Amino acid sequence: MNIHLFHINDVHSQLENYMRLGKQLRSLRQRHTQAGEWTLTFDIGDTLDRVRPETEATFGEVNAALMSALGCDGWVFGNNEGLTIPVQRWANLAARAQVPVLGTNIRQPDGTPFPFFADTWIYEREGVRLGVFGVTPNFEGPYGVLGVQVRDPFACAAAAVAQLRQAGCDIVVALSHLGLHQDQALAREVPGIDVILGGHTHQFMTEPVFVGSTAIFQPGKHGVVFGHTVIDYDVQRRSIRQVHSEPVAVNLHGPLDTQMLSAYRGYLPDIESSLSRCVARLSEPLSVAFDRESWFGNLLVDILFQRYPCDLGIMMAGALTASLLKGEVQLQHVLGACTTPTRPIRLTLQGRDLIQALEASIQPETYHRPGFGFGFRGAVVGVLAVANAEIVLERAMGGACRIAAVKVAGQRVDPNRWYRVVTCEYLWLSPVFPAFHRGRNIEFHQPLVRDLLLEGLADAALLQQARVPRYSYLR
Repeated sequence: MNIHLFHINDVHSQLENYMRLGKQLRSLRQRHTQAGEWTLTFDIGDTLDRVRPETEATFGEVNAALMSALGCDGWVFGNNEGLTIPVQRWANLAARAQVPVLGTNIRQPDGTPFPFFADTWIYEREGVRLGVFGVTPNFEGPYGVLGVQVRDPFACAAAAVAQLRQAGCDIVVALSHLGLHQDQALAREVPGIDVILGGHTHQFMTEPVFVGSTAIFQPGKHGVVFGHTVIDYDVQRRSIRQVHSEPVAVNLHGPLDTQMLSAYRGYLPDIESSLSRCVARLSEPLSVAFDRESWFGNLLVDILFQRYPCDLGIMMAGALTASLLKGEVQLQHVLGACTTPTRPIRLTLQGRDLIQALEASIQPETYHRPGFGFGFRGAVVGVLAVANAEIVLERAMGGACRIAAVKVAGQRVDPNRWYRVVTCEYLWLSPVFPAFHRGRNIEFHQPLVRDLLLEGLADAALLQQARVPRYSYLR
């Protein structure tokens, strides 16, 4: 018996690619189904991304509708589903997808499973039972502020494997959004998993890797490819003969899947109505710059500082991707101007690390550096905007800039003192500013920075305050 597993990972709301992928996958799946073979289709997470306006406007429901139209058989939440879609909307996603959602290591605050998640799922054909479970990264801090327990995926996987084997499953498949390195560790530490279909780390694999007898495979990202894993199962001997996996490249100029396109079009009227909603009116343009201080950058960090008071605020200008024009500002304009769905955090940094980060920020190799990973959806990192702080610059030999002084609340920064800072997850997680990695007492906050921006744009006092310069040069 050949069991065909079609799997998709990390589409990240590349909706056109997804619909082209759907056309090819449906055709290939139909060919094997008509030949009498067993086919199953799985999504391994991060199918959505709030960088996409349609996803933002529907909180991911349009993505779930496309998944339903494609005819998936199982879905595991990735970090984009779990950390950027409000928990109270998860049930809507599951219902709209019309597919079992595996949340093997996700729990409510009281430790009970969410009613719309399943720990395991069993598929059966001709007496062969194939059991599936799904695990996602246990980012305890960010999930904690959402009131969600995300447990040790390895321990939960071991319990799921035992449950599935006890239920008489001949084959056990893990849907894992943990990443390739973690998948290899999972195979080593949890016996009894036959196949791990992976995602999260965006590896473009050409064939499976084996850890013992466990096959591990993830095909790529962004809907440019999907995976086709075939389990050759010996029904008489009740054992797997072999597992073969390969990526299937998507023709990015090919036709869209008609059923998925119809589902997408069904959401367009509501999407367009939501995106055209007026959120503010500006008396003059709100400009952003990445190589110097800007009004828009100052506004963004001032909004964070007002919401989460501390010693100072720091935010990268690259969280903004465009300026806003004078006049009516609609939701779609803000989404275009602030594409990165990062969250605010507060942490404690030593003065010397503050100075080091700010010093790095004014160097061209830093502010022109492309941002990547950890939720960054802009172009370049940009300079660091600050609130309740002043940076005095001086020109060195050759025209380069360096910091002459940093003041917080009017007082020169003490390199040995600890300062409470409001910033965002990206600056803490990314490799751009190593100084942030030395932060202590990390405190996560629930709303996205962009959600706070939507509120702050209508605050005249904040708009006026953002005009006050924070960077100056020695005379």
